[in-house]
Amino acid sequence: MNYHQLNIRQSTGKLLVFVFEGDKVKPIIGATVTITGHNQNIILQTNESGQTSTVDLPAVEPYFEYSVSVSADGYHLINFDSVQIIPNATAIQEIQMTPNILSDQYRPTEEYKIPQHKLTQPEAIKPVIDPLAIPDPQPHLQPRPVESPPIGLLIPEFIIVHCGAPKETAPRYKVRFTDYLTKVACGESFANWHPEALKANILCMISYTLNKIFTQAYTGFDVTCLRQFDLKYNHVQTTYKEIIEIVDTIFYQYIKHPDPEKRQPLLAEFLAHYTRKKPCKLGQFKSQELANQGYKHLDILNYFFDLCYGPIEITSAAGVVFQGRPTPPPERMLKEGTSGSDVRKIQVMLNEISKYYSKIPGIEENGKFENTTTKAVKTFQDIFFIPQDGNVNFQTWYKISILYYSILDYR
Repeated sequence: MNYHQLNIRQSTGKLLVFVFEGDKVKPIIGATVTITGHNQNIILQTNESGQTSTVDLPAVEPYFEYSVSVSADGYHLINFDSVQIIPNATAIQEIQMTPNILSDQYRPTEEYKIPQHKLTQPEAIKPVIDPLAIPDPQPHLQPRPVESPPIGLLIPEFIIVHCGAPKETAPRYKVRFTDYLTKVACGESFANWHPEALKANILCMISYTLNKIFTQAYTGFDVTCLRQFDLKYNHVQTTYKEIIEIVDTIFYQYIKHPDPEKRQPLLAEFLAHYTRKKPCKLGQFKSQELANQGYKHLDILNYFFDLCYGPIEITSAAGVVFQGRPTPPPERMLKEGTSGSDVRKIQVMLNEISKYYSKIPGIEENGKFENTTTKAVKTFQDIFFIPQDGNVNFQTWYKISILYYSILDYR
């Protein structure tokens, strides 16, 4: 590996590259990853989890751009341009490889370019919508079709993203809800901001997205990927560990609508620079300023929305959807010493995942949360950027479940 000598006083960011096939179900081992730009030429290999080691790269505000190239036997070559490295943040560039069904002598190259960050661009002009005037859907129309009776507002497993104006023909992507939120948050806010500012921003994004889904704002899809209509989404967006951790922790929470008669989440809008001429919207740079002054995320939300809607409240979704069915999480945190059918289910899922992610040790499916289960959970948490406490809370349970169902679909 050839590392450029970094100036001791120069600010840096970190980069990890995650290479896989399918929806993260099959890590690609031994792929060659080359990182170039700003006098860097770094060559890495992916490990048994399809991930490179984390490297430090020069970066200044708002970010430096790098190029990442990936090659692996049996797959197309891939080049990513404009990967964004933010100072004092850990970037994770996810790269999904395409199997090469032709001969090894012909290996197509796929080219991707990360779009410029939203906060470095002019503000988009969006239609003016009064959140208080949006009606709830008719009682006989459910926001997401399920086979069982509705149990209230549910977090969908997937959403359909339309990458064009609402009435135009355009590409559509079926995206896991948390993946959508993560990439939106990474393209709409800066990962090195104060965690309380990020939480306030991400809660607006969750609430806005769930409102569009719940009220059925569009026909045939859930949201657009254009800032002129919704939130900025790009399926190859560079993501960041700091934002992933927050999204995974609060993705099922949203801003409660101020009208107690309405079930819909608040259509919480935001813009880069807050002005008195545009009230009732969170100002992103101002939210960072408030967080640095000691404001908590709920205080930040009330700073912008209280005068318009009264005191803001955060609530939680009634459940999540897996495989088209409402699925409740375990009623308790699972940790060493607990036992029961919910523990066994976690063990079954981890064993299935370990067939692809061999770093995760196999465990006995006995329904007893023993030391071996703790080790397996910690290893899973390490691979998927979750704080490693060995416990299965809502965050860890959901992420294990997502990958497990992806594997079932993949097989």
